[in-house]
Amino acid sequence: MSPHVPGRHPSPSRPHVSRTIAGALTAALALGLIAASPATADDGDVFSSTWELETDASDSVEDRDGEVLDDVTFADGSAQFSASDDSEIRLPYERNLEPGNGEWVLELTDVVPGSRTGSHQAVATSRSSNNQGWALYIMPNGEFRFWSRVVGQGQWAQFPTGVIAQPGTSYDITVTYTPGSLTTEISGGADVTVTGEIGIPLINSGNSPIRLGNGDDLGDGFFYRGSLGSISLTSSPRQEPWAACEAAADTAMPVATPDASVLDHAIPTDELTQLSLEAAQNANRYITTTFWDEEFAAEPGEYIPLSRRVGAPEYALRGVSMAAVNMSILVATGGYDPEDTGVTEDEVRERIVRMVSSAAAEHRSNNPAGWGPEADRWQASLWAYYNGFAAWLLWDDFSPAQQACVTNMVAMEADQMVDPEYYRNAEGTIVIPGDTKAEENTWRSSLSGLAATMMPEAANSDQWRSDAIDLALAGWATPQDVDSSEVINGRALDEMLTGSNVESDGTVENHNLMHPIYMLAFDQNVNSALTQQLGGQQPAEAFFHNIDLTYEAFVDLQFDSPPWQAPGGTIYVPGESSIYYPDGNDWGSTFPLYFAQGDVIAATYDVGGDVSTPPAVWAERHLQDAIALQDRFEDGRTYLDNSESNYGLREERTAQIAAHTFLTRFLNAGQVCTTDRPYTSDTDDALLGELEIVRELMATPEWEELPADVQDAVAAALADLESARTDGTDEDVQTALRSLQLELVAGGDAGVLTEIRTVVAQAQQCTIDLPIAITAPGEADAGDEISIGLTGGEPDTEYRLLVDGEELATLTTGADGAGRAMLALPTGAAGTVTVRADAGESWAEAEITIDAVDPTDPTDPTDPGTPTDPTDPTGDGGPTGDGGDVDGDGTGQDGDLADTGTSPLVAVLAVLASLALFGGSCLLIVRRRLNAGR
Repeated sequence: MSPHVPGRHPSPSRPHVSRTIAGALTAALALGLIAASPATADDGDVFSSTWELETDASDSVEDRDGEVLDDVTFADGSAQFSASDDSEIRLPYERNLEPGNGEWVLELTDVVPGSRTGSHQAVATSRSSNNQGWALYIMPNGEFRFWSRVVGQGQWAQFPTGVIAQPGTSYDITVTYTPGSLTTEISGGADVTVTGEIGIPLINSGNSPIRLGNGDDLGDGFFYRGSLGSISLTSSPRQEPWAACEAAADTAMPVATPDASVLDHAIPTDELTQLSLEAAQNANRYITTTFWDEEFAAEPGEYIPLSRRVGAPEYALRGVSMAAVNMSILVATGGYDPEDTGVTEDEVRERIVRMVSSAAAEHRSNNPAGWGPEADRWQASLWAYYNGFAAWLLWDDFSPAQQACVTNMVAMEADQMVDPEYYRNAEGTIVIPGDTKAEENTWRSSLSGLAATMMPEAANSDQWRSDAIDLALAGWATPQDVDSSEVINGRALDEMLTGSNVESDGTVENHNLMHPIYMLAFDQNVNSALTQQLGGQQPAEAFFHNIDLTYEAFVDLQFDSPPWQAPGGTIYVPGESSIYYPDGNDWGSTFPLYFAQGDVIAATYDVGGDVSTPPAVWAERHLQDAIALQDRFEDGRTYLDNSESNYGLREERTAQIAAHTFLTRFLNAGQVCTTDRPYTSDTDDALLGELEIVRELMATPEWEELPADVQDAVAAALADLESARTDGTDEDVQTALRSLQLELVAGGDAGVLTEIRTVVAQAQQCTIDLPIAITAPGEADAGDEISIGLTGGEPDTEYRLLVDGEELATLTTGADGAGRAMLALPTGAAGTVTVRADAGESWAEAEITIDAVDPTDPTDPTDPGTPTDPTDPTGDGGPTGDGGDVDGDGTGQDGDLADTGTSPLVAVLAVLASLALFGGSCLLIVRRRLNAGR
């Protein structure tokens, strides 16, 4: 017996629990009832090891034999520890024996403490060099106490027992963890059971063994003086948490998945898109190989206990979610290349589901002890955005229960979103020196925007979208905006803003620096724009507010040295791809992909402002620099060491940036449209959304000054268009749109009508294919003056109007490509004529049927076309009182049809009329000529 260990006072009835368990587990192994090897373990396996410390540290259940250091001795069936550095037993790390999301049990038998050491004594611990894990301590005052690191808590959680260890007394101690609670049972020298609440344990991440007798972070302190009979660890079958998500959902929240037509097209071949794709694929090669292999390849089961792996929640959750975004964007757009990574697309899809579902299942919406929401956990809404966005892109890959995990997470974050925060208040006073809130506001906008687009039928969806816009505007507001009457998406800036976050020159202060890296945080506003586009909507202009101002600061704002750091100049060095940091950069030296994303946003959405060198030029330079960095490494990583970037998640962040940059190009390589709609309705239809602006203009005093017939005609045409868009065909929509445009032209040139024409034109250009067409009557008489309408034409262009090749008039279109003109048809026109509106390469034609006119009978005085006799004093060509020869035949006989001046046709019609009257009815044939514009 060690001289440091007093004689044992045996407990009245020392149970041999561990030996019983060991025997049972051995039998179970023989019968195949539990797993024989963790390397091949499946979901549902029980993991257990027992070390009987009679003569050594061999595992009686598995092959996890421990290592006994020199100052450990064995006596009386127990290991004896002398409170010295080499008095330690090291048990091999096994991930599956760490606390999971099922039941976990630690059993220590015959714990006989010696005299106190004046410090903490670690009887058993998995405490690792990253300050995580669990520990059973004898406290300096002698109390047995279990400790655990818990997700979201900086300090160790402690679970007192109130039992003071008596030297020489034997204790059996069992600690049982089940999700949400921890129970400590002590028998032998005491009889105590204590249960307390516990969050999600942060486990030993694998860099340290389980230690007996020695237990601070590095294994060189907290020495135990005493003995230990055995230790047993058991982890029950891992429970996948998905069902708990369904149980946590208040109501089912239908998800509107991304518009298939938006994603179903070839990857554009332009230079910027291809460079963006190359950078994203390089980063993906790292994520799919090195990152996955190091982080998750050994994880059994579909559920990955993410937040239990790393003490800092950002490092546990953000990196994984950014990696998922990279993979998900490439898969959804057809940009994933399995030949480049050696991993099939099906396998990558499974990984995305595992990573995202696991993160979402650990959110507080699904686990009361979990992470989030933003009000309680800074940055939580950003992680939720990344995970939610990755899931949304591949929504059908997730089971209904996993989908519930995601929707619960996104909805809780959106429902509990914090109000906008400000660096300066409305009076211009800096309230948070050196710490802009641009970054926080914009990432929060990303989450709210995702929630609104992803779940448009949710009860709070309108509020979520409103939050997204408010946060975006607040995030990139300048002091001038606070007093500005400008209205963006229905918000008057001077009414909604109570402060600002961006300097008047477009720069941003963060980390107590004028910080170019944080000047790029407008990319998080654009996240919401991309989400809206994926949902088939036009992105709100609020998400691009003041980007031009900041981009101009990158390219052309001069920083003199001094006071700024040498050498002075502009942030973007003219003619180069390098970056000048006027106030330094605390994140490192090399961030070309960060700036490339800003360049691509500015170039793609045309928000680069008035700069000396176009954004596309800078984008190409910075993308080429980023790819050159990646080409240094076979696995596609970007960074060599901390000098280039000291951010612990630098590769995951780069992968996410690269993927979002590529997505920006993928969605917008062609025409780019944004909307200033006020969101006064809940429609997600892009055309109907734009017509909200028309409705607002029709509520202005200027509208009320228009003639009533103009108001009525335009209002009716607008209603017809809205109805056609809601219930009609594409052809119906085109017809109704043309009618509205022509009614606006006919209404005149009042300012409000011009504004409406502009809005309708922009809405059409971004939502409807409207080929050039003529609107004309289908039938007309020769010589008629008819109205010709033209829609879908070139804006502000004069068209020649030709009839069968002969130019007879001109028509000038407005800015909307629509116009009207009057055209006189030739008097000699007959049959079908072709009317052509021609402006060179832009032209349209329509056919008009000309009605035939009966020739005039010069002998028929009843025909209106018969000229009157100039010698007839009555002037009406009728018979005279003296019975003269009125028909010129010289007979003057009564009863002669010619004498009566009645033609045979008239006589026939008279007979028919008589017959009709005799039958009690009269048939009236009316021919109505339709002539548009008359």
